[in-house]
Amino acid sequence: MIVSFEDIAENMRKIRKHLNTPEELVPPAPKNTKNVDEEVADELSNPPYSDQTEDAQFITKCYKYLRKLGYIDSQYQFSEQFLNKNKYYFGMLLCEHRKPSIDCVHNLIRNISDLNDGVTKRLYLDRLYEEGQSIITRRLLKYL
Repeated sequence: MIVSFEDIAENMRKIRKHLNTPEELVPPAPKNTKNVDEEVADELSNPPYSDQTEDAQFITKCYKYLRKLGYIDSQYQFSEQFLNKNKYYFGMLLCEHRKPSIDCVHNLIRNISDLNDGVTKRLYLDRLYEEGQSIITRRLLKYL
């Protein structure tokens, strides 16, 4: 295929014309800012989490909050530091749709109550602590 000099010159003129014309400045689209509660609620409404038991959903919610607040980086770390279990425990709960033990929920809320950071984070953690206490109370009342 042979290209003529006229075609090349025409293409060069088009390029120069395009480069010399200023493009319209488009403002960036506003970011959809959600608070931690909304982000966690959106994630928990997805199908993998929607069929969990209340206890498993509570533990998943704690994991999501702690991750969003920057306390943990992985499920392994969450299992070991907050559940005081083997590093695979949280993943096993999710995959096998098991109900966590009362001891596991107790360890979680005890470790959450030991965290002491800023006021904003404290509000989230206090809510999780109270929800965990109510779950333990309901489960223990079933034995009476």
